[in-house]
Amino acid sequence: MILIAAVLLLGSLGALAVGLGLVATPNGEVQRRAREMAHREVKKPAGKRVMTVNRLPRGTLASLTPQSMLDKVERNLVLAGRPESWTLEKVVLYKPIGLGLGVLLFVALLTNGSMLFVLFGLALIPLGYFLPDLLIYNLATKRQEQIQKELPDLLDQIVISIEAGVGFEQALSRAAERNTGALAEEVLRLTQDMTVGLSRREAYMALADRTTVGDLRNFCRAVVQAEEYGISISSVVRSQAVELRHGRKMRAEAEAQKVPVKILMPLMSCILPVLFIVVLGPAIVSAYATF
Repeated sequence: MILIAAVLLLGSLGALAVGLGLVATPNGEVQRRAREMAHREVKKPAGKRVMTVNRLPRGTLASLTPQSMLDKVERNLVLAGRPESWTLEKVVLYKPIGLGLGVLLFVALLTNGSMLFVLFGLALIPLGYFLPDLLIYNLATKRQEQIQKELPDLLDQIVISIEAGVGFEQALSRAAERNTGALAEEVLRLTQDMTVGLSRREAYMALADRTTVGDLRNFCRAVVQAEEYGISISSVVRSQAVELRHGRKMRAEAEAQKVPVKILMPLMSCILPVLFIVVLGPAIVSAYATF
């Protein structure tokens, strides 16, 4: 019995020594795992879920495309509202197809022999490759402009609902359900994100990541900061609505001031030549007849 106890004591002391040796060794397994766990905890971003909310599903064809190109296409698709006719796989497929069509047109125009046709066909090659990107970028730009136009009216509706005694989240949900358009879709997705479990901060930061409209991004940050510092969200929404109305007025005045500059070229190229012909034409004809 004493022998068994001595063997168990020696075994435990040996295991303890081995454990201490592994921890004390610079390249020990335990220390290496501890460094990996600590590195993982430090490297893990606070808003990781927000960054992955707006990711699009990627198939096998997308895995063969450079990452930088995929990120750019994915960003434009998110800004365009993820249209059903344009998916990430379709864009990746259409780009080499457009390149092939551009090469075929270049070869067809090359047989003509004219330098102008050759240059035109040469320009069709990169155009065919980047045409899907241009179309998606156009959709994204138009959608963001629509959001910019709809934002002040939507905030006014939310303010009216809040002043009538409705809660902020309920007012937001009602405004999204009663309106149509790009902004209503984004707000509806915002409420759905919070319904499925995302916190208010994560949902609003995801909304800010899905748009390039500065006013909407500022509104999302204002709501997040109001929640963090305990400020009344209703007062934040009212101040944001006033600022947006003022900003819309300033943008309208700025666009009105650009009209004289924009009308200058059509005036010089189209109206003034015709006016000169009408005014000076009869005088030139009569002067030519006298001679």
